[in-house]
Amino acid sequence: MKKIITFIFALTLIVFIGNAQDYNKVREILSARGEAKILVKANENTLENLSLFTSIDKKIENEYLVYVNEKQFNKFLTLGLDYRLYNEEKSEKLIKVATSIEEMLSWNCYPSYQVYVDLMQNLAQDFPNICRLDTIGFSTENRLILSLKIYNNTTENNPKFFYSSTIHGDELTGAVVLLRLADYLLKNHQSNNEIGQLISDMQIYICPIANPDGVYAGGDNNISNATRYNANYIDLNRNFPNPKYGSHPDGEEHQKETLAFMQYALEEDFDLSINLHGGAEVCNYPWDTWTENQKSHPDKDWFLTLCQTFITEVRNTGGQNYFTDVSHTGITNGGDWYRIYGSRQDWQNYYTKAREITLEVSTTKTPSSNRLPLYWNYLKDGLIGFINNSLTGVEGVIKDITNQETISNATIEVLGIDFDSLFTYSNHQGYYFRPLLSGNYEIKIHSQGYNDTIVNINIEDNSTLTQNIYLSPSLTSLTPNEELSSKSMIYPNPCRDKLFLCFKKLFAYNISDFRGNILINHRNNFTNTIDVSELPAGVYFLNVFLEKETKTLIFIKQ
Repeated sequence: MKKIITFIFALTLIVFIGNAQDYNKVREILSARGEAKILVKANENTLENLSLFTSIDKKIENEYLVYVNEKQFNKFLTLGLDYRLYNEEKSEKLIKVATSIEEMLSWNCYPSYQVYVDLMQNLAQDFPNICRLDTIGFSTENRLILSLKIYNNTTENNPKFFYSSTIHGDELTGAVVLLRLADYLLKNHQSNNEIGQLISDMQIYICPIANPDGVYAGGDNNISNATRYNANYIDLNRNFPNPKYGSHPDGEEHQKETLAFMQYALEEDFDLSINLHGGAEVCNYPWDTWTENQKSHPDKDWFLTLCQTFITEVRNTGGQNYFTDVSHTGITNGGDWYRIYGSRQDWQNYYTKAREITLEVSTTKTPSSNRLPLYWNYLKDGLIGFINNSLTGVEGVIKDITNQETISNATIEVLGIDFDSLFTYSNHQGYYFRPLLSGNYEIKIHSQGYNDTIVNINIEDNSTLTQNIYLSPSLTSLTPNEELSSKSMIYPNPCRDKLFLCFKKLFAYNISDFRGNILINHRNNFTNTIDVSELPAGVYFLNVFLEKETKTLIFIKQ
C-alpha cells in the first residue's frame, strides 16, 4: 500500500510540475504579447462554455487549439481542464516586408502599414471611373480600416459582393491575395472581357486587412509579431452580436473595429460576402452557432454548390491535396467543425441577411514571403469564380403600380425555401437581388400598405433573371396589431425622426447602442411610434418584448 501511495504522489507531482511549467510559460507569453496559445482537452459539456470566453482556433486530433488573453486564461484555470502550451513547429520562414509600392508589386512580400495605405489609395486614384476608396473606420490604435469599391459607376442597381481578410491579424495570406486581386481586377478590366463584364454586373468591395492593429502589433514595418487579437486583446471574430447569445456573446464591449464594420455593412447592404482566414484550408458555411442537425441555413444547397465549384477551381491549380486538411470535400458546416459565437459570418447571415462564407485559405497562417505568389496562383480563379458564380439568381426593381415609385424594404420570400425570416429585401432604390440556383421558383413579395404578390420565375443556365415587380396598394391600411416579416417589423429603416413598429402583443421595448447602453425605454402601454429624433446618427439595437419571445432588430438613424 505504501508503495502505491508513493507512486500516486510521484505521478501527481510530475503532473503538477508539468502544469506548473506550462503555466509559467503561458504567463511569460501573456506578459510579452498579450495573447497565448494552449492546447485543451474538452468534451461537449465544457466546449460550449469554453467557446463563450476564449477563442477556439481549430481542433487538432483530440485537442483544441485555444487563444487566451490574461483575463481569459484566469477564467480558464477555474474550469480545471487539462491543458498544455502549444509549441509551434519551428520552420525557417523568410518574412519580407515591402518598403515601397514598387517592391510590393513584386507580390513576394507583405506590406508595411504605410505601403498598404499608399497602395490602396493609388489604386483608387489610378482608376477613378471604376474604383472608390472607403474608410470603414479606424482601429483601436487609429490605423485605417479601408475598403476598395470596384464597380461600373453608371448604375448602383447591381448585387454587392464583399471580400475581406485578416480579421485575425496573424492570418496574412488572404491580405496579400486580396490586395493582388484588387490590383488584377482594376488593371485587367479593359483587356479581359470576363473581368470587364464582372465589374459591369457586380459591385465588388475588397477589404484586405480588417484588423490592422493585430497585423502591425510589432510596429508598422514589422509583421513577424502579428497577433490574432486587436490592440485590446479581443478576438474581433467573436465580438459580433450572435443569434443565440445576443449582443455580447464574448462578454466584451464591441470594439471600434466591430462597430465600424457593422455600420459599414448595414449602410452598404451587401448581398454576398466572404471573409478570408488562415490556419486551415476549408470553405466554412453557416452556421457557426449551430451544427447542421441543430439548425440549417435555408440556402444550404446554394452555399454547397458555390463552395464545390470553388474547390474544383483551386484544386485544378493547387493540386488535389489542397483544401483537404479539415474534410476530404474541402467544405464544412461551421458548427460541425466546432461551434463558436460572435463570428462575423453568423452576424452577416442572421442580422443583415447578407450571405457570408468563411474561407480558410492556407494551413500556415503567415507563409514565407516567397510562397505568396503560389497562393495567388492557387486561389485567383477560385476567388474570381466565387464572384461570378454568385450572380446566378433573380434581380429587379419593385415599384408601386399606380405611380411607378420604387418601394424600399419590401420582403422577397422564396416559397418552400426561406424560413427563419432569412428573406431578401429591396434597398432604398427599390432594387433587390436574390441569389438562387438554376430552377423554377415561386417568390412572394410583401410590403407594408400593399397587396402581397406571388411571381413564378425560371432561372436558366446559371444566369441572372431580371424580374421587375409591381405592387398594388392595399385597400386597408396596416394596423399596429398586424405582424410583418422580420425586417418589416420596423420602418422606415434607415429612419430620421420616427420609427414605426408592427407587432402583436407588444409589452415593452428599449433601444440600446452597441455598447449595451439603454437610450430609450418604454413599458406597459402600447405605442407603435418611437421618436428617435434626439438620437445621434448611428446604428442601434431595438429590443422588443412580446408575449412569448424577445426580438432584437437593428436600425440605422440618419
